[in-house]
Amino acid sequence: MLEAHPQRDGLAVDRAVINGERREHSGVGIIHPARPDDTHVPEGELELPEVDMPNGPEADLAREIIAKLKPLKLLNPIRPVFGLGCGTGTLVTNFGIPINNEADNTPAYTVPLDEMLSRPAPDPLMTGVVPKMRERIAFLKDHTPQWMKIGMPDTQGPYNIAHAVIGEEALTAPYVDPEKFHKLMTRVTDLFIAVVSQLREEIGPERLAPWNRFVRLAECSVNMVSPQMYVAHILPHDLRICEAFGPVDMHTCSGPHVFHVTLANVPNIVVTEAGYGDGLTAGHTPVDEALRTIGDRPIALRIGQMLPKGEEFECIRRDFDLYADHPRLMFHYTGMYWMKADRRRIRAIHRQLDAYWTEKYGC
Repeated sequence: MLEAHPQRDGLAVDRAVINGERREHSGVGIIHPARPDDTHVPEGELELPEVDMPNGPEADLAREIIAKLKPLKLLNPIRPVFGLGCGTGTLVTNFGIPINNEADNTPAYTVPLDEMLSRPAPDPLMTGVVPKMRERIAFLKDHTPQWMKIGMPDTQGPYNIAHAVIGEEALTAPYVDPEKFHKLMTRVTDLFIAVVSQLREEIGPERLAPWNRFVRLAECSVNMVSPQMYVAHILPHDLRICEAFGPVDMHTCSGPHVFHVTLANVPNIVVTEAGYGDGLTAGHTPVDEALRTIGDRPIALRIGQMLPKGEEFECIRRDFDLYADHPRLMFHYTGMYWMKADRRRIRAIHRQLDAYWTEKYGC
């Protein structure tokens, strides 16, 4: 399927962006939200083969591999990368907090700061879902070829994890009891470094997904605090991670003050984010503002934007034209008003954009 659709090879796009190279294909992704009440059955889409195998781990893996072709139904890029963990709650499980599967793998509850500090620090490799992730790494390496990659789990960042573990106290403890907050953040950061180090070692550099060459820091909860609090109480722990792993893949949730405070204070950021989102509590970082701030530094920018109705092609085309001066751009868009009945139109827009990119920028 990859040979039949070379323009949908997401890993080739990732490698080009990382290396600052011009690329033949845009790698643009265009999606619509999933809605429980949207029961329309679209027609004319790519049919994926059925897996006919005896039930068991190998059959489950085969179905997982076939499912990686689903983005082709909307002409979006595909990436043969296997995931680990259980989403944003992955490292929360190390602290003895179960995950609520019905609430998008969020923590089932929080634990007061004093109680959490009264417990022993968790064993990073023997608690939570880490043992299962290590088993899965070994299984994947035994049953899949080297060209298929293994992605790191969503390990978030120290403050996101602390917020998920102790809840609202993460917003007040830096002011009320900074010493206790620092102790918790140190414990979380120790865990982060130990787990990430072990998983990267077990995956190995030849199997690691391209972007996982860099450590990822997710700073979603930093959108809820001031830049001053970030610098005083969170940044020191982020810097420990930078010292342990080097270059950083920064997830800002497009929050403007998070974009600026991290770019100004975290060394060696290799990728960050920007793009318009309607109704975001923290606001958004405009793409042109992000590019001005980045300047001539070799920092990739993930553009993620909500599309204006009726102007989808024009909006994405304007972003494409930024590529002439900024080759380290990635493009992803959502039509929040689209439903399954609009999927034929989404593919038509995709084909228009493919033709435009090939004419102007194709190698």
